[in-house]
Amino acid sequence: MSFTLFDASIPVVTQHLTGLAGVIDKAIAFAAERKVDPRALIDARFAPDMYAFGKQVQVASMWGAVIAAKLSGAEMIKFADDEKTFEELKARVLKAIAFVESVDRKTIDAHADVVLSIQAGPNVRKYKGKDFLLHFALPHFFFHCTTAYDLLRHSGVTLAKRDFMGPVQGLIEG
Repeated sequence: MSFTLFDASIPVVTQHLTGLAGVIDKAIAFAAERKVDPRALIDARFAPDMYAFGKQVQVASMWGAVIAAKLSGAEMIKFADDEKTFEELKARVLKAIAFVESVDRKTIDAHADVVLSIQAGPNVRKYKGKDFLLHFALPHFFFHCTTAYDLLRHSGVTLAKRDFMGPVQGLIEG
């Protein structure tokens, strides 16, 4: 069996969005246990010109869905982009996971060499599906997942790498 575009995309996105949902659960528990205002964590940012935690979650879930939509030719799901609470952010992540898991393996694999058009600000960029995934979409996705994790970790939420990674797939032993 060969390694496919589906293998490089959908299970990876699902794994890390599941990890992000778990990170949100740990933030909820941390805020309750330590009597921390959840808004302080949701609004946490590293620099004035960077997105806060809440927006990082929105963008990470959006990128996960964009990967599935672009590589399958499916219509992109709609997000409200108005999530204000941890519970709303987690619901958004779970919605993205459900969408990502709904795409067809064969359709994804058929898009490896299909040219995709991506609107990036005022520009339209064109990539083959495999290049879009590996050199554009996954780096964006991981940047926002990582930044969301780092913001909570920096804010004192007890997290470990396994929280970020989510349920590791394909583990044979150990």
